[in-house]
Amino acid sequence: MQHKHKVAGLVLAGGQGTRMHHADKAFINIGNRPCIDWVITRLMEECTDIAISANGDASRFKAWNFPVIADTVQGVGPLAGLLRGLEWAEAKGFDLLVSVPVDTPFIPVNLVSKLQPGASYATYNGQNHPLVALWPVTPARALLAAQLSNITDQNRKQSTRVCTLADALGADAVDFSTLSSNDPFLNINTPQDLITVNTYWSRNKNNGE
Repeated sequence: MQHKHKVAGLVLAGGQGTRMHHADKAFINIGNRPCIDWVITRLMEECTDIAISANGDASRFKAWNFPVIADTVQGVGPLAGLLRGLEWAEAKGFDLLVSVPVDTPFIPVNLVSKLQPGASYATYNGQNHPLVALWPVTPARALLAAQLSNITDQNRKQSTRVCTLADALGADAVDFSTLSSNDPFLNINTPQDLITVNTYWSRNKNNGE
C-alpha cells in the first residue's frame, strides 16, 4: 500500500518502569534483542523517520542513530513525550505521527497502513491501546499543547489522559483482532508480563511473527 501522507514514528521510552523495579524497559531482553529494537525494526518498514522520546542519557540509544527528544513538560505522564514527538514531527514537515510505547515489541508490520488515515488508535478484543495511535501532526500538536497548558487541580486527571486528546480529534478505534490470535499490543508492565512476552516469542519465533 502506498502511503498518501508523510509518516514519522515515535517510540515512547520515557516511562519510569516502577512496576518493573525501575528497569529501563527499552533494554529489556526479548529473544536476545532489546525491546526497543523490536519496535524500531517494525516502524522502519512504514515510517520515513523515527524519534525516540526518552529522558536521561541520550547516548544509550546511539546504536539506533535516531534523534532522542526529552520531555519539556513534567507531571503529565506519556503525554509529555507525545507532545515533544508531535513538535519534532511538525518541525520536520510530517503529516502523520505514529506513536508506540517502547515496551510493546510485537506491533503488526502493517500498523500504519491499517491505522490510516488517522486520527486513530489500536484496539484488540475490546481493549483499547490509545498510545498505539496515528496522529495528524499539526492539529494534534495544537490540541495537546492547549490541553496541557490549561491543567488545574480540578481537571488534572482528565487533562493528562491520552483518551482526552483522542476524543478531541474524533479518533477512530481500529480493531486488530482478526490479525492474530495473540494481542500484538501486549506490553511489559510487570515481571509477569515479561514472562508472557518471552513465552509468546518462544512459541512464535519459527512462524515469522
